[in-house]
Amino acid sequence: MTYTTQPAPVGEGERIHALDALRGIALLGILMVNMGSFKGLSTLDQFPRPESLVQPADQTAFLLIQTLFTGKFYPIFAFLFGLGFALQIERLQARGVNATGIMLRRLLVLLGFGLLHGLFIWTGDVLFLYALCGMVLLLFARLSPRAVLYWVLGLWGVQLLCCLSCSGVTFWWAATEDAQAAGGDFFTTYIEQGRQAYAQSSYWVAQQFRFVEWLVMQVNAIFILPDVLLMFLIGLYFGKSGVFGQLDAYRRTMGWLAVAGIPIGIALNALYATGVQNALRNENELQAYGWLTLGILFGPVLALGYVGAFCWLWSTAEGVQRLLAPVAAAGRMALTNYLTQSVVCTLLFYGYGLGLHAKVGVAQGAGIALALWGVQVVVSMLWLAQHAYGPMEWLWRSLTYGRRMPLQRVKQAETP
Repeated sequence: MTYTTQPAPVGEGERIHALDALRGIALLGILMVNMGSFKGLSTLDQFPRPESLVQPADQTAFLLIQTLFTGKFYPIFAFLFGLGFALQIERLQARGVNATGIMLRRLLVLLGFGLLHGLFIWTGDVLFLYALCGMVLLLFARLSPRAVLYWVLGLWGVQLLCCLSCSGVTFWWAATEDAQAAGGDFFTTYIEQGRQAYAQSSYWVAQQFRFVEWLVMQVNAIFILPDVLLMFLIGLYFGKSGVFGQLDAYRRTMGWLAVAGIPIGIALNALYATGVQNALRNENELQAYGWLTLGILFGPVLALGYVGAFCWLWSTAEGVQRLLAPVAAAGRMALTNYLTQSVVCTLLFYGYGLGLHAKVGVAQGAGIALALWGVQVVVSMLWLAQHAYGPMEWLWRSLTYGRRMPLQRVKQAETP
């Protein structure tokens, strides 16, 4: 007699809580960076206007965000995606089901979520890009950890050459005569059109521009696609190596990763942040984009340092695990919370909402991000006390497995 195991999502008892906690922390980092685009009304514009950096508090907040947050937390999310990808395939294979088919359906559903999010809510969506990269990641699923590591090193080398070349050309162009005017026309005209469209009180006026901006953002995504795939592969390597399943055994390795990654990463990213701020003060936008290209290289260094520090603390101090339990709840609902951030912030800042786009500085935006994330942590705890998944996580799983998953949390019966 042949027994078949019906595919099912990971049960609550199978979850690795360290991953949930790290994902919950990354939600704050993502929001802290995205807040600049939300309140600036343009996803295409990566930097605030020079007049936004007049106050010392805003200057300090900008430097801290650029040094410690920008380009560090989407790599962590990508890392966690690749890690979760490896763990899901391993569990599905252990149950004797077609892991490739399930993962492909899961990615197609995520692709649909990303399309709806990017086309109708906020064009800064990363779900669409993650789904596409995830399909590429399927090609690496059967490789050994060592082979994955070789691919990581090779891709990193290609990325290094590309980013250094692009930044070098941009710095050279920024130093030539009339480059400032040409660069300004090229970068600012379209961005200003977006700001005007999103400042209107009509959702339809904003939506007409959003369709075009979404297409432009997909072209812009080409620059970070190698970075995302690189972090996917590093996460896949960690997953295949079983690091998060036995953090105690890898405590020293994670400690060294933190010791190397954090000081080097902070030094490189402080250089990047200072360069960007000086370029903005000089109103040299091309030079700022040259630094942004270097930031693509520098960000993952600090991101991996953060991962190492988190893993070392998690495996060393039990108090950290208890302290981060609420944050882990937010991480379990990462998809729901990520989409909610877009809905709430566009309604706060866009013209068809409260229209606060011209009334919030950099430091105030950081405060709003922290407050919103804190509310999400509390709401996530309350929701998961009664439910097995977040709303969007439940829909994702139901569509992936082709059947309605139970939403209510099943309480464990007490053993007499």
